[in-house]
Amino acid sequence: MGLIGTYVVIEYICGLISKWGESMADLRLKELRALNKLTQADVAAHLHIARESYSRYESGEREMTYNALIDLAELFTVSIDYLLGRQEAIPSYLNEDERAVIEQYRTLDKHTQDGIKNTIAFECSRIPKVESGKAM
Repeated sequence: MGLIGTYVVIEYICGLISKWGESMADLRLKELRALNKLTQADVAAHLHIARESYSRYESGEREMTYNALIDLAELFTVSIDYLLGRQEAIPSYLNEDERAVIEQYRTLDKHTQDGIKNTIAFECSRIPKVESGKAM
């Protein structure tokens, strides 16, 4: 399916979501916002919309646009399928330990998360880069 076909399907799904009221997407938006310790105003600012408009996304009163779905998926680091209730948030290819680390990370405040990201970036910078199976 091409980009236009994907866009049409997503717009159709968004239309269905707006008719369901308290759909899986609405519930997941609330859950993700709470897990990330964000207010509706925080998410609305990220989307460059009014808080009231975002509130309507969470309540199912407003249809999410294609761009809003993409921005929300990027903000919460989940797939659009997860936002729509079609997939688990954490990819199933992760092992149990990796899944546990991600779940724990999501419960931390932003400052602590930033510290962990900086530590990982530093540690990764110390590992020799590999290109085509050869150390650089």
